[in-house]
Amino acid sequence: MSIDRRTKRLERRQKKAEAKALATDNDGGQIETNGSRGSSKASALDEKFAKLLSQNEDDLLDFVADINKLYQDKLNKPAPFVTFVICGMQSAGKSTVMERFLNAPVNIVQEGTGTRCPLDTTCIHVSNLSVPTCELSGKELDGTPLTGLTIEQAFVAITQHNKVLASKDTFSSEPLKLVYRANNVQNLCFVDTPGIIANKGIGQDNREAIKQILRDTMKKPRSKLCVLVEPKEFSTNAIIDFCDETFKSTNKGRDWKADAIVIMTKYDKNLHDSRTTSKANKFFAEFFDVGIFPYLAITPTLDREDLQPDQLFLKRKELLENATAYEEEKFEGWIAAHAKSRQEDPDNPPLRPEVSSRIGFSVAKNKMREVMLLDTAARLPEVLKSIREELSKCRNEKEILEGKRKFRNPDYLKRKVGDLLQLACKRVGDYLDGDLEAAVKLPEFLMDLDDELDREDESEWADRTLGSAATVEDEEKWRDLIQALIEREEGLPDYVYAEKKYIGGKQFQRAKELMKATMLESFPNVEAMRDYVASGAGYLQGGLLRENWERATLSIVKTTSKTAMHPGINFFIKHAGTIFRNLFQVALKDISELPETKHLFDICPGIESIVTNKFDDMVWELSKQAAGAIHLSIEPFYSSLDPNLPNFRPPERDTDEEDEEVDLKESILSKLKSFCRKKLDDVMTKQLLRERGRERASEKRRFLAEKRASMINEEETDEIIKSAFEYLLSLHEFIETILSFQTNHCLYNAFKEKLESFSRVVSDSSDWTEMLPSDNSLDTMIDELDDKIDGLKGSLDSVNKMQMKF
Repeated sequence: MSIDRRTKRLERRQKKAEAKALATDNDGGQIETNGSRGSSKASALDEKFAKLLSQNEDDLLDFVADINKLYQDKLNKPAPFVTFVICGMQSAGKSTVMERFLNAPVNIVQEGTGTRCPLDTTCIHVSNLSVPTCELSGKELDGTPLTGLTIEQAFVAITQHNKVLASKDTFSSEPLKLVYRANNVQNLCFVDTPGIIANKGIGQDNREAIKQILRDTMKKPRSKLCVLVEPKEFSTNAIIDFCDETFKSTNKGRDWKADAIVIMTKYDKNLHDSRTTSKANKFFAEFFDVGIFPYLAITPTLDREDLQPDQLFLKRKELLENATAYEEEKFEGWIAAHAKSRQEDPDNPPLRPEVSSRIGFSVAKNKMREVMLLDTAARLPEVLKSIREELSKCRNEKEILEGKRKFRNPDYLKRKVGDLLQLACKRVGDYLDGDLEAAVKLPEFLMDLDDELDREDESEWADRTLGSAATVEDEEKWRDLIQALIEREEGLPDYVYAEKKYIGGKQFQRAKELMKATMLESFPNVEAMRDYVASGAGYLQGGLLRENWERATLSIVKTTSKTAMHPGINFFIKHAGTIFRNLFQVALKDISELPETKHLFDICPGIESIVTNKFDDMVWELSKQAAGAIHLSIEPFYSSLDPNLPNFRPPERDTDEEDEEVDLKESILSKLKSFCRKKLDDVMTKQLLRERGRERASEKRRFLAEKRASMINEEETDEIIKSAFEYLLSLHEFIETILSFQTNHCLYNAFKEKLESFSRVVSDSSDWTEMLPSDNSLDTMIDELDDKIDGLKGSLDSVNKMQMKF
């Protein structure tokens, strides 16, 4: 495409795009469909169910545990409900705090970093359960998930896994997943993570590895931080700097401190330093100033932890059983000391409510439980909707995979491709014959003339040679001529309907009208032949010493007709071919939403490209055949001269010759009218035709002057030029009619005939084995989907049962 033509086209396209955008902005709202109403109804039921379930905490958390397990084990997705991520410095008491949530020892505790991977835990309160039970799973555990474990067995398994990682001096971001059911726990979900080393100079620096584990864990939806700070000055609390550096913002730019639950562990170490209310208030003021309001916790510790797992378990279990009483005793003594100091010094202020309302581990645990329950109840409708969508997705995927299994049979694939092509070709035929429904349904595929010219100009066909009658360079000049027509003040003729948007047969009809209009503009300048007329007459042809004006005239007619017609025919065929190609794409789009077509495209993604290429090849072969036939069909009309050419009248000239002319047309019409007054039969028809033939044979028609100079002169050249011009006018008018029939027959109707056989020819002549699914793991994939579907259906069945129960 020439740069100038491209620039002008782009400018026009931009204007149309702006107009289209403006029209789109003015469109009205969308109409609610039956599907959206159904979705709204399901959402309303889910919200009602969530409200009922939130009033039954144990049922809610049991359901949450099942959903979390479904997401993590079956769907390989993070749990959808809120989970607290416990984050603290090395030996800050993270695992001990976690065990206080469970009221049982479960994770390894030792000097240095004992926790080497996240422990994702769900606690479920079961009031009638006399013995706690555990389920433990994880990608890095050998074998299948462990179920029905005692707490001792779970403790040993977790400890052993952490020791294996420690022996390799490594950390893992793959979590162990623990579901713990007991009658003495609160419903809660949390993750224990490895502790951060405080001093980079001591031992191996694990900060970056643990940072990544924390980031990965916090990326999961609905994660909330539970940060353990040490009972020392704000400025020396390394975990705060670590969180500032690692998290920066956790929720749309919010500071991590705004969403985190902060627990100050081992507060018994600070009881003496904050023995008065003024000292305690001063100590916490620095935390409050930056938005940190810690809950205070005290947990008893063992004198030594270098014990065997079974001994360590018993010692820690005994310690945890007395943890609440131990903590209450310590805080009661602290509060009593405050009361005594205020009696001794009335100027001592009361303990700030931000502190007094956050004393004791149970207060922090209740707050976390409250946050979790509110979030879970709010999220439940969304999660149920997601489960239904996932179930539908899995069923669709299974259907596709089962379809792929069928497609292992090449005969089945061949039959389905044939059905697809037959349907697409029928749609194309409908567009050509006229399809108002498609025009309404697919308005984005309607094209004006500019769109069609852009598509033709930018296609790879524009640079392909279409026969030998015209070159690609000649066609390019024709495109420039069309551009000049568009750009001129009066533009294209009205009958071309350039601005109208069409689809189908009307596009072909408009392309023909464009060809006719452009041929008029390409009508040759016969005057430009003047200097060559004498050369065209030659000398002594056939031994006759007489100027051969007829040969010169024929040369003018032949030379100018070739130049004026053949490039336009080539361009028209490429223009029509581009329309046909586009209609096939429209047809594929039109049928793409049909279940059988969508299924085929999903199963064999490359099939659309293959059939499109084969269709393009068919259209190109047809174009070459049509070009050869059409070019050949008009060559006879300029390869010889016939003064009896319809509508041809030689220019009037002053001469002493008196030619007798019989107006054949008037004579035939007169006799036809006479015959029509009588009853027309076979005998009369043949009589009319015989007389018409006899009159044509005996007709005398003047063409060129008989008297000629021995050497052609300027005046005679002028007569030849004028006669050639008049002859070309009549010839072009005559050929235009011939071209209309030829293009209809050789291109339009031939294309429709090709459509009828295209599906059979392509499906029979192609080797479809290359398109066969090569994956031998289809059975495994279907089994995995069945497993997911069973889990999703089980969750929704649980919802139905609980709804009936409520």
